[in-house]
Amino acid sequence: MSGECHFCHGIVSADESNHILLDGHGDHEVYLHRQCAAGHDVLEDADGSADNVAITCPECGTVETH
Repeated sequence: MSGECHFCHGIVSADESNHILLDGHGDHEVYLHRQCAAGHDVLEDADGSADNVAITCPECGTVETH
C-alpha cells in the first residue's frame, strides 16, 4: 500500500520502516515520512522508546500510536 506524503507529497510505502500510514482513526488515511512528521511536530516518543511513537494526524488531530 502506498500513497503521497501529506507534507512533501513524495511517495510513501507502508512497508518501509521510516514511512508512516495513519489508518486507525476515522474515514481517511494519511501517509507520512517519519522525517516530515518530525519536522512538522506531529511525532513524539510515546513511552520514551524510539520504537513506539505517538503521531498526531495533521488532518483531524487524532493521536495514533505506532
